[in-house]
Amino acid sequence: MNLMEEEIRFQRAWVSELYSEHESICWSYNVDLPRPIIEISNSRTEWGSWDVDSRTMRISAFLIKGHSWDVTLSVFKHEIGHQIVTDLFHTNDGHGPLFETACNMIGVPRDFRGARGDLARKIVDFRDQEIDSENVRMLDKVRKLLSLARSKNENEAFLAMKKANELIEKYNIERIEQDKAANFVYAVINHKKKRIENYQRRVCRILREHFFVDVVNSYLYDAKDRETYRTIELLGTVENVSIAEYVYYFLLNQMEVLWKTRQRKEKKGNIRNKRSYRLGVLKGLHDKLDRQARERKKGCDLEGSGEKTLSALICAEDRMLKAFIKMRFPRLSNYRSAGANIDYGTFQAGIDDGKRVNISRGIQQKDGYKGRLLTV
Repeated sequence: MNLMEEEIRFQRAWVSELYSEHESICWSYNVDLPRPIIEISNSRTEWGSWDVDSRTMRISAFLIKGHSWDVTLSVFKHEIGHQIVTDLFHTNDGHGPLFETACNMIGVPRDFRGARGDLARKIVDFRDQEIDSENVRMLDKVRKLLSLARSKNENEAFLAMKKANELIEKYNIERIEQDKAANFVYAVINHKKKRIENYQRRVCRILREHFFVDVVNSYLYDAKDRETYRTIELLGTVENVSIAEYVYYFLLNQMEVLWKTRQRKEKKGNIRNKRSYRLGVLKGLHDKLDRQARERKKGCDLEGSGEKTLSALICAEDRMLKAFIKMRFPRLSNYRSAGANIDYGTFQAGIDDGKRVNISRGIQQKDGYKGRLLTV
């Protein structure tokens, strides 16, 4: 197969996926739009366009090749916003008030609402965005405390992690009580797998209950593989998502380190036992975080809060976060996953090791990992 034939195959797959995305967006946001003609263009300067005369929506192949599908979808939504203006509002508003209304109707991210000349400049990683100086200081303090949590002195490491959690809670309580403006973002975690494992769901529960983010299990198309994978999305303020994303990869890395150590000690292990061990580690850590959270909550006036952590309570009260999630996932539903079969001996060994885990190391871009995995 020559390069031209391969390119045609890719573009046909992308067009097919974009038709599905158009239908899904219309259904999700309850917008009744006729199906447009969708084409893949070769433009390097115009990521997307809507031609009302020919009823054609064009998306650049260079956009698809150079960015994640999530970015492609944001540009695609921008063009659907133009279609709403022409098809539902029966006018040509450019990027005026009616276009803004259309963007609100289908959840177009703020950075993707400008004119086409602005889009290329605005497609940036949220980790590269400027953060308020006060919040930078907070993150820097958290980073230093997490570095102390690497201490071999178990009591010193425990206290450092405890203080880091207290600082994060204080930031979020003040933000909600003072109704401070916040920049809400999402981070997509994509392992390029067709399923989300039980241990990953347990990590997500820890993040939701202790790190002030909401977590959504979703799907995302991969234009290079022409496959759709399961994804995990972390949603919250820039500061909270930065911390939570770091914690997610830290825990995945830490479980591997602990498992290898356990294997060396016992000189045995299999795949099933590894799954049981991972779940045990996370159970042990989760229980420890719950105990710490209960101690901190004693000093707060939270009548009727029940067993909920401060993180869960604050996220439930955060109307701006709720609005942000509603914009991104308008038809979100909850479901419980099936429990895992476990080997209880290995599970208990994991719990014992998990109780000794302290979340440590830095979370800033200057550490060289943009907040993601830091090797131990």
